[in-house]
Formats: sequence, C-alpha cells, structure tokens
Amino acid sequence: MTSLLFALGCTGNALVPGQDVLGGDSASDETDVTAPEIVFEPFSENVPGGTDVQFSAAITDEEGGTGVFLAKLYFRSETASSKDWKSIGFIRPTSGDEWTATISGDEQRSAGMWYYLLAIDGSQNEAVDPAQGEDAPYHFSYAD
Repeated sequence: MTSLLFALGCTGNALVPGQDVLGGDSASDETDVTAPEIVFEPFSENVPGGTDVQFSAAITDEEGGTGVFLAKLYFRSETASSKDWKSIGFIRPTSGDEWTATISGDEQRSAGMWYYLLAIDGSQNEAVDPAQGEDAPYHFSYAD
C-alpha cells in the first residue's frame, strides 16, 4: 500500500481540495464501504497445454460507488510453493463490465494451475474470488 501511495504522490499532480489520492471525493457525505462484485465462471474442462489461457470476468462496483480501481489475476503452477504467486492485471474494458487477462502458455510448468481473482475499488474495498483467495483457489488442469 505504501508504494502505491508513494507512486501516486510522485506524479507531480497536486491534490484538489476534497479529493483523495485515488481521485475520489473525500469530502462526500456518502462513504463507499461495499467491495466490487466479481462474476466469474471457473474452468470446468482441461485447458490445452502450451497455449495462452484467457480469463474473462464481469467486475463491477455498486451504483454510486467509487468504481473499480484495479483487478488482478493471481496464479501459480501446481508444483510451485504456496508463496510463489505471480500476478497479472486484468485489462479494463472500453465498454461494459467484462475484464480480461491472459496467462501466457510459457507459464506452464506443471500439469495445472491454481488461481484466484482480486478487485479493488477507489475506496480500497477488496473483493476476492473465490472468497478464500489463496487459501482455497480455483484450479485448472492442462490437457496433453
């Protein structure tokens, strides 16, 4: 969190009175305490080995919320340590709510992958799918 705020603080842009560091209206009477919503259908079949793996999820924030600020996909191979999570950012849609991310086929190191999704809104509310995140992630296997 410190590095995010530091990086934003070093952009040279001055804060506008009543605006927080993420561009939200900190003087607002309404406080956004609701996390974004992630709607995602995990893989139910094997994924072809050696190919890029495409992910698509509907990620939204409630009406009148601060909006989705960041969405990430965390992943690790079956044989990696439980602490060896890698992450890639989801690509924000130009319209609609479908965010996309791709794990390169070069990342295939084992017979499958563990993965979970994270979304953060402008008020720093977090949503994780599945709800247990790295403690009980989704899984897919590679087909031969």
